[in-house]
Amino acid sequence: MDFRISKLRDYLFDIINTLTSKYQMNTSYQINADMLSNKKDDFSLNKIPTNTEVEKWIIGVSKRKDVFSFRSRKAYSQDTINNLENIGFFEDFENIIKTNNDEGVLPQIDNIESIECLNCGTLIGTDGTGAIFDIQIQITYTDNSEGGVSSLWKLLLSMILLLTTKDT
Repeated sequence: MDFRISKLRDYLFDIINTLTSKYQMNTSYQINADMLSNKKDDFSLNKIPTNTEVEKWIIGVSKRKDVFSFRSRKAYSQDTINNLENIGFFEDFENIIKTNNDEGVLPQIDNIESIECLNCGTLIGTDGTGAIFDIQIQITYTDNSEGGVSSLWKLLLSMILLLTTKDT
């Protein structure tokens, strides 16, 4: 699939794969779209409705952003070590995203400029034996779907035609 969310999902698989052995995670985990399963260590990538336009230039090119909620179901108990590991997982996850961004290792999304975590992994709910954690991820990219530079050329040609016909 050629959707930004599916390309981000592929990128996140690489990151999670590097963390599975450190955190003794199930290697058959899934990253679902808009659905967090009941299985421990599964993930869900959900698009958050936001204003996508960051800025728009006169030439028809715009800078845009997509914001995603990346959720995970983790084991949860009164065991402090377990809960510290959950927090540590998201700290490591956030650090990998930041390092990758700084080094230009980005999802294979057309015209992507950056990826960043907007918050740390946050506990959003528990049921006694499991907990759901959430971290928000933002990608910023350039969108040229309105014609971009070709629109600028059309504008320049129109101005030249207007100026040259005005002289005659």
